[in-house]
Amino acid sequence: MPRKLAVFSRATRTTRRRNLLLMKLSPRFVLFGVLVAFLALAPLSAAAQREKKGNSDGLPTPVVNSMPDEPSAEAPHDAPTGDSRFISLNDPTPQVVHPRGNINSLYAEGIDISHHQHHIDWDQVATEPISYVYIKATEGRGFVDERYQRNVSEAHRIGLSVGSYHFYRPNVDWQEQFVNMISIVKVEEQDLVPLIDVEDRGRVSESKFIGDLKLFVEAVERHYGKRPLIYSGQNFYNKYLSGHFPHHQFMIARYNSDRPYLADGKNYIIWQYSEQGRVPGIRTNVDRSRIIGDFSLRELGM
Repeated sequence: MPRKLAVFSRATRTTRRRNLLLMKLSPRFVLFGVLVAFLALAPLSAAAQREKKGNSDGLPTPVVNSMPDEPSAEAPHDAPTGDSRFISLNDPTPQVVHPRGNINSLYAEGIDISHHQHHIDWDQVATEPISYVYIKATEGRGFVDERYQRNVSEAHRIGLSVGSYHFYRPNVDWQEQFVNMISIVKVEEQDLVPLIDVEDRGRVSESKFIGDLKLFVEAVERHYGKRPLIYSGQNFYNKYLSGHFPHHQFMIARYNSDRPYLADGKNYIIWQYSEQGRVPGIRTNVDRSRIIGDFSLRELGM
């Protein structure tokens, strides 16, 4: 065979073998490429799914905050910034939820109750000529009256005007008390402004007692959009509160046939005249009170 023809024949066979080898390897390269692409894209796809659906524990995917890890300037230093119950104490905007606003003005009489009255037959209470009830909700830092929700629901059902009260503890941080109160006393469940029960002097100085109480009262007013009613006894008021809350309404206790006398001459809207009242449906004694003079229950409406 001529030399040129032999060389050409060998080149042709080499080319054919290379082409056959490439044809055999091509599917493997394709499969390998697909596998590499899948492995590269899988994490991105999973991340996208987590972003849409949240983590497997049902919580939203956390977002890294680029700001310094410190509490807001408006938050007290001892309040957890992640506490869902915390509301800015400096925010003057009241809640936008509308209260019930049922004002029962048939009678001047009313009562206040707590878990100390135990189980109440509210259908029997409805037979008594009373128009309003103040129900204990909270006390101090963390106490919540165990019967509060049922009492509120039942009092509404029988048509009474309903308000709620917090028992103030001077030895406990006022901000923590505020958080406790607003976590339980909801605007939409109130007919009457909230009441702050002030009859404990605590062990703090008098200036701190008054200063903290004023801050607490102001925070409650901002949150609910109305000035709260303040409760105290005649003697306690005259000794500690006289002259300090000129623009607030008071419920004053004096268990006597004579009306309470306040040293600063302040008028009060409600006189709590007995702690041994009797009402059908309530097995224990109960505090009884009445609207005084020309005042109206509507002045306490939410």
